[in-house]
Amino acid sequence: MTRDTVKDALRRVHSSTLHNTTIEVYEPSVTYNQGDGWSVSYPDLPNAAYDARVDSPSETSERERSGTTSEIDVLVRVRDDTGQQWTGWGEETDAPVHILDAADQTMYEVQSVIDQHNGTLELEAVEV
Repeated sequence: MTRDTVKDALRRVHSSTLHNTTIEVYEPSVTYNQGDGWSVSYPDLPNAAYDARVDSPSETSERERSGTTSEIDVLVRVRDDTGQQWTGWGEETDAPVHILDAADQTMYEVQSVIDQHNGTLELEAVEV
């Protein structure tokens, strides 16, 4: 099997059985006003929604690429072919996407994105 075949298979399984919720994505608007600096605002309605798997990070503080898993509140897994930009908004790239877990209505801020190279992305997020 080729890598693409495996990725496509995992994407299909994620969409059909692996997800445990739907996340709503709120993309920020970043503006700059002379004298006031940068301002970030988020829309009232979501820009997109995706099937996702939301899990708690591991109990141990194991070392990951972006720090320890104890520094984040949830791990969110989504398909890697959504075309969604998860981080890096604005010229200063400090306006992360907010995601709402539709199951429990908890709002999170995406801290980092890790490509699992298996058809999914892992979003490390903290509660807002």
